[in-house]
Amino acid sequence: MAFFRFYLPTLFTCVLLIGCSPNEATNEKPPQLRPVRTLTVSTFQTGPVQEFPGVVDAANSAQLSFKVAGEVSQLLVKQGQDVKKGDVIAVLDDTDYKLALDEAKASFEKANADFGRAEKLLKTGTISKADYDQLKLQYSSAKNQLATAKNNLDYTTLHASFDGVVARTQIEPFEEVQAKQPIATLQDIKTINIKVNVPESVMINVSKDAPKQVYAQFSSIEGRRFPLSFVEVSTKANEVTNTYEVTLSMGPPSDYNILPGMSAKVFASQLSAAHQAIYLPVKTVLKDELGHFVWTVEQVEKHKGKIVKTAVQIGEMTEYGFQILSGVSVGEQVVSAGMSKVSDGQLVKFSGGDA
Repeated sequence: MAFFRFYLPTLFTCVLLIGCSPNEATNEKPPQLRPVRTLTVSTFQTGPVQEFPGVVDAANSAQLSFKVAGEVSQLLVKQGQDVKKGDVIAVLDDTDYKLALDEAKASFEKANADFGRAEKLLKTGTISKADYDQLKLQYSSAKNQLATAKNNLDYTTLHASFDGVVARTQIEPFEEVQAKQPIATLQDIKTINIKVNVPESVMINVSKDAPKQVYAQFSSIEGRRFPLSFVEVSTKANEVTNTYEVTLSMGPPSDYNILPGMSAKVFASQLSAAHQAIYLPVKTVLKDELGHFVWTVEQVEKHKGKIVKTAVQIGEMTEYGFQILSGVSVGEQVVSAGMSKVSDGQLVKFSGGDA
């Protein structure tokens, strides 16, 4: 009997634990989807491609400065901070400018009163025309000095001239600054510009009517090409290098931080649409006993997809990667990183990119 009294409660507890479902016992959460990086399949023009070194620049850049001198009482922004047009960047100590405004107001009020009396006296002939002109001149001068004093007081507050990012601040709080001294550099990077210097020998053969494909590559972003659009070209050559500055633009990618001053390689070709083909980076094309294939992502819902093993027929290997003769179409998503960690039918989290 002692045996049953000791072991029966323990046996009953074990049976209850066995009867619980695994999720009830451990409160497990569903597994997280594996994130994968993809690129979007697109066509690319084949043929001779010219390469130029380029430098990233902001679409709009400005050196912000005060129009008056003084001591910086407040610096309200930090480097890398987003600002809107009209936001306050910095403030000067305005004590002296307020005093100057008070003095200008007093001088103007006196000059205004004297000139008002002179107008009445001139009509009665009790004041000479020369004295009247002198009082009128003093009135105009006091009025201008009052306007200048008001403007100077307003100039003690520095505002952002457009929406952008504070790329750099050049002063510290409580520092004495001069008028026109750079206070902060403001840049608009909603659109990224890339500037390249094109030699005269290339510019002279550029046709405005020929279809062009221009794209940028960055050494630290492997397997990505960023299409560029034309912005402007300088029609005057650099006197030292005898090159023409061409400005191209691209939208900022969501998954990379491309900033002014970074270097890029710009590639350009001028060929007909008949020469377009699909190319994929070499690393994305795999091979097994059945032949070559790539992992594509079939979208299930937003940012969620299913891995599909897709057979492809490849052509020659070029500087752009493998030419794809068949198997994938423009717009499909191809896994571009971590190919060894996915399998057919697997659900993943993904976001598209540029081919």
